This record gives sequence, C-alpha cells and structure tokens, in this order.
Amino acid sequence: MINQGVYHPMKKWLKRIVISLAALYLVLAAVIYVKQEDLIFHPRPRAESYSYGNYPESWVTTPDGTRLHGLHLRQGGKGVILYLHGNVGDNGRSLYQTSSLRDLEYDLFLVDYRGFGKSEGQLSSEADMTEDLQAVYDHLKAEYPEGKIILAGYSLGSGPASYLAANNKPGAVVLVAPYTSLTDMKNLFFWIFPDFLLKYNLDNRKNLARATSPVFILHGTDDELIPLSMGEELETLDPVRIRLVELNGVGHRGAILNAMFRTVVGEVVRNKVGKR
Repeated sequence: MINQGVYHPMKKWLKRIVISLAALYLVLAAVIYVKQEDLIFHPRPRAESYSYGNYPESWVTTPDGTRLHGLHLRQGGKGVILYLHGNVGDNGRSLYQTSSLRDLEYDLFLVDYRGFGKSEGQLSSEADMTEDLQAVYDHLKAEYPEGKIILAGYSLGSGPASYLAANNKPGAVVLVAPYTSLTDMKNLFFWIFPDFLLKYNLDNRKNLARATSPVFILHGTDDELIPLSMGEELETLDPVRIRLVELNGVGHRGAILNAMFRTVVGEVVRNKVGKR
C-alpha cells in the first residue's frame, strides 16, 4: 500500500509532463507551419514611388496577375545576368551585391520576389517563387538568346536559380553559398519537426542533377549559416559540369562580396556562354 501510494502520484506527474510536452510540441509545430514565411523571408517592402536611382525599371506580370519589380541595367547587351538575391532586403541590396559586374558588357536584371521591394503580393508557396521567376526568365528570353542568359543566385536565390536551370537551358549558372535543399536547412536547426511542415523545399540537389548547363559554385569555408559540405555535395552530382570554388576564410555574407564572384562570372561570360 505504501509503495502504491508513492507510485501513483509520480505516475500522474510524469503523465502530466508528457502531455504538456506533447501539447507544446504541437503548438510549436503549428506556429512553424503558419509562420514559416516570417521565419524564412525577411523582405524590405518599398512604396511604388520609391526610387532606386537612375536605373531603368521593369515590371513582369506573373500568370496570376501579380507584378514583380525589376531593375534592368543596360551594360553592353551581349547577354544578360539574371540575379536572384537572398532572403533579406530588396533590389537596392542587389545593386550593391552586383556592383562588381558592371563592366562585363552583359546587361544585368535584378528582380524582387513577391512582397520584396516594390513587387506586389506575398509569398505563400514554393510555386510563388518558381512560377514567378519562370515568367521573368521568359521575359528575358524574348529579348536575349537563351544561351546568353546567365543565372546567378545567392543563398536563398540559389534554389529558384537551380529550378530555372533544370527547366530551361541557360548559358551557365553561378550559385553563391547554395544549400542542398531548404528541407536540409530545416533539419540543421529544427530537426525535431517533420519535413511535411515545410512548404518550401527548393531542392538544389534534384534540380542541378536535372540541369544540363555548366554550374559554378562559390562557397566560403567559414560559412556559418549554410555549411561548405552542402556546396561540396552539389559538386559531386557531376564534377565535370559542376565546379566548386572554395573561398578560404569567407563567411556567408562575405561570399557574395568576394572578388571571386566577379572573377567567375567574368570567366563564364568570356568562355562559357553562347558556345553550345
């Protein structure tokens, strides 16, 4: 009787702890699902009247009628570099990140995702990115030969860039600090929660395996957000077609500003594009 008297209160206490932890887990899972756009994307909205300076603006209308804002820098017209930025900021940030590409005689097209900068709408699914950017790609293909289109994606932007590469035939692809997939990124930080909660996979591994264009990857050895091992894994998909350039001592934010970004894009412009 004494043992039972001790056992039962403890059993009830443990049961309450388990129930409380399970309830907390479900609440957190629900929050992660509902608020994942806030966790992944950090846009900087701008009023339509906002000026980025003396750069020609371009608007691309997506299949559902949403207008995406772009800056189209005319720099020689031998081809075009479509730049897809990370999960922070707007086209103003992109202007800074691509400033080293201004003398390559290739035009530069910067575009903001839904809800970023002056672009309309809000992201609510992976298709909002992939289908939107396919519309941007088609917009450029109407002006430039496809072999003269270079895709450049940084961090988050590496996902839609690899999607476009898998579903089109650009001249080349340059990825800076890419991940293998957003699901893999989730599992680095939120491994305890199931993958099906994530609406955005952006699988670079799958897309680069399907692509046929030459791919150049720049990845810092000291990347504190997306580990170099992910860039290394992507190279192993096809070491002949996919080339990894390691940036010694460089972190995540420093990769896009590293001098090798311009060097590699310059090499692509001179030797790779339009020779299919």
